[in-house]
Amino acid sequence: MKAVFITREGYALSGARVRCYNFARELCRHGVDAQVFSFPEQLGAKFGEHEFQMSFYDKAVLNLRAFQALVREPQDTIFILQRVNYHAAAPLFAALLKRNRVVFDCDDWNIRENPVYHLGFYPSSKMEYVTRRIAKRARACIAASKFLESYLFDFNPAVHYLPTGVDTDLFCPKADLPGPGVIFSWIGTAYHEEMGANLRFLLDCFSEVADRHGHVALSLAGEGSYFDAIKKEISGHKHKEKIEILSWISPDKVPEYLSNIDVGLLPLIQDTKFNRAKSPTKLFEYMSMAKPTIASDIGEAKNILGDQEAGFLAKNRNEFISAMCRLAENTPLRRKMGSKAKEDVEKKYSLKVLGRQLADILKSL
Repeated sequence: MKAVFITREGYALSGARVRCYNFARELCRHGVDAQVFSFPEQLGAKFGEHEFQMSFYDKAVLNLRAFQALVREPQDTIFILQRVNYHAAAPLFAALLKRNRVVFDCDDWNIRENPVYHLGFYPSSKMEYVTRRIAKRARACIAASKFLESYLFDFNPAVHYLPTGVDTDLFCPKADLPGPGVIFSWIGTAYHEEMGANLRFLLDCFSEVADRHGHVALSLAGEGSYFDAIKKEISGHKHKEKIEILSWISPDKVPEYLSNIDVGLLPLIQDTKFNRAKSPTKLFEYMSMAKPTIASDIGEAKNILGDQEAGFLAKNRNEFISAMCRLAENTPLRRKMGSKAKEDVEKKYSLKVLGRQLADILKSL
């Protein structure tokens, strides 16, 4: 059996790195010849924030080149389409011509917030229309969150819940060496205004926590235009000497970075479909490094931290601050939660576990 993941992202982004490259590696261990066809890696396409620099013509040419490659695949090769975007045309046309099976892997909500169908048939969101059409025609759908599983089920009953997970061999905690203070951490990208708002919320919470606890620090690592804006704002923050700003960290270096922090932070202040749909890659990485996490009580984090034994869920600013203070002043609690987080991720969210599940799904088609 052979499977090809098709993605418009490069290895640096989690959609490609975890759900394509890492899953492909795991599938190979279960007897599936799995490969990745990445538009940036194979064809030189721009991705991430730079994708907007490509014209319609650029994307059409990329699809033509991808089609010429994918149409050479044998008929029994399974195409795993990672998300719906411009790159979907090539594998779908190749599959239509060669009758390949298509599996739709959805781990993000890249549709308008509240799409409607005017007169019952004309969509306000073309992306929503395309997404449901692809979901209907796919041999199976894979959903990275419970929200997406419920959404896709309306169009295709063959939906399988498969979180993004984490490579527990790479994200492995080192010996717990107590430091002089407690370091809270946020790591990610901030390409959109909502992400900038999340970071401002985080800075506001940290300001109050630092007022109460002099031994705390905040480490922010990331990239994106809104992250750059936040960096400028921090110069005027009253606790700026306690805030560390780092640029984008290579995925392979993230475990080393997380070894030196104490608590992971996942603030989401907007209860949107985008936030409900996302599979929290960073949450799994914090957990695998045996770090407790404080997450907003929105979306997939609710399913993962529901019992609040491996981290805290916060419904608002006061609860977020309270959770930060509790972990700042209680070392045994941090260690207990971190240990439970590691235990949970090994049992349910490691690539070894999820790779086996994905292999079983593909072999059942």
